[in-house]
Amino acid sequence: MTPHQQYAGHTPWVAPTLQPPPMNIPVPQNDTVRAAFRWQNNADRMDPFAEGPHYGPVLQPFVAKVLGATIRLNPLLAPPTDNQDDYLRWNMLFDTGNCYRTSQPRRSWVKGRKAPATHPRMTHVRVISRAFPWMIHARAQDPKIGVTCGEVLDALSAYMYGDVAKKEYESMSPSRKRQVWANYQFNRSTGRDVPGGRLGESLKRLDWLGPASRFGGLVINDAFVKEHCGDLLPSTFELKCLPSYPMTPEEFREQQQRSARRRSRSSRGSRGSRAPSPLGPDEDLVVVSPELEEEEED
Repeated sequence: MTPHQQYAGHTPWVAPTLQPPPMNIPVPQNDTVRAAFRWQNNADRMDPFAEGPHYGPVLQPFVAKVLGATIRLNPLLAPPTDNQDDYLRWNMLFDTGNCYRTSQPRRSWVKGRKAPATHPRMTHVRVISRAFPWMIHARAQDPKIGVTCGEVLDALSAYMYGDVAKKEYESMSPSRKRQVWANYQFNRSTGRDVPGGRLGESLKRLDWLGPASRFGGLVINDAFVKEHCGDLLPSTFELKCLPSYPMTPEEFREQQQRSARRRSRSSRGSRGSRAPSPLGPDEDLVVVSPELEEEEED
């Protein structure tokens, strides 16, 4: 301020500070990138297991391992707890049309079938168990969505309904053969808790399950994966097989009605989702014969 300004009683003029105009950052139109932008900017907080091709990429298992991704299972596939009133109830001797959510016991499972099985979403998922010696693969039908909960259960059912190769049967111990033979007889009996004669004469992989035929959920168990596979394979989970339960009269009626509806659809020419047998053309099936029955009885 000059002496002249002080004398005149004038206040000096100060140029105002100019603020830059707000930046309008365009959000990319790609679903995955747009979802990541919204998540990072707190625009919304969607359920990571929401259905649809949104909220995160679909990774291959080896990529997930390289990135060090922490994989979570959809809670719908988890084992039920004592205080849980909504979980999947399914006797694996029957196809997945007989699976239902306990919160909706009067209808076959629909809600959640198309939800991602994992977060982040994976191109395929491996399943192992203490109840059987195989590794079951569930692969995503839609690469934009990843493996869904429904695809995991469908893969389990399709594999369990596959025929057993002769070399697999012959590699078992005598005591294990006797147990599988007893399971075979029970599963083809007239009891209402088993499929019965429609399973056919061939030995099925589900005959390994025995009394532990109830879906008990999937769990993350790195120690068992390493023990079973010899290495810590990514996107590999343990299937819990629990003792089956007798159907209530109401469950039996509903199961019969669902089976009748599926047979009606099949008679009109529609094919079910049953996958082909995993056996190759050069592998022999185990077809139970009188000679085999006598061998097991001895």
